[in-house]
Amino acid sequence: MKSGFRLGEINFNLDNSTLSSKKFFEKKRVTLFSMGQNLKIQNINDKLKDFENSYDSIKKLGIHEIYYCALKNFFDLKSKFNEINLNKIKILPDEKGIFTEHLGMLSSKNEDSEKYQDKNYMAIITDGIIEKWWEDISNSKNKDKETFFSKIRVENCLEYLHGSE
Repeated sequence: MKSGFRLGEINFNLDNSTLSSKKFFEKKRVTLFSMGQNLKIQNINDKLKDFENSYDSIKKLGIHEIYYCALKNFFDLKSKFNEINLNKIKILPDEKGIFTEHLGMLSSKNEDSEKYQDKNYMAIITDGIIEKWWEDISNSKNKDKETFFSKIRVENCLEYLHGSE
């Protein structure tokens, strides 16, 4: 996924209603991120809390909203957010992976799972067009262990928005 890509119109199911991606991205500048692959639950929770704690700082830099997208339904995500006390970041459930696949961030099923996996990414999106894109990098040169470099960090978002990236 590259900067300049225009998002298509995709529907999301939220709390007994369906909303189009236009509702989330049109005429707005937002931060969108997703993570899960190659990260432990505690690491995901810590990163979610980092974004939650930096929410006001990010919004002061011209962002209208921060969305967390995951291959889960609305109620599972809402439960997770309630469990770890997240109130500011908005949920973008992609239970069927349609949006994630549209972004090119849906990997094929692995041998151990019947499910597709989502890749970790973060973007700044302005009026439905990707302005800036970050994607985690994995290096599988070492046959015994996959090395993983996470780019999905609130610091990267803040640096970019401050103009110091």
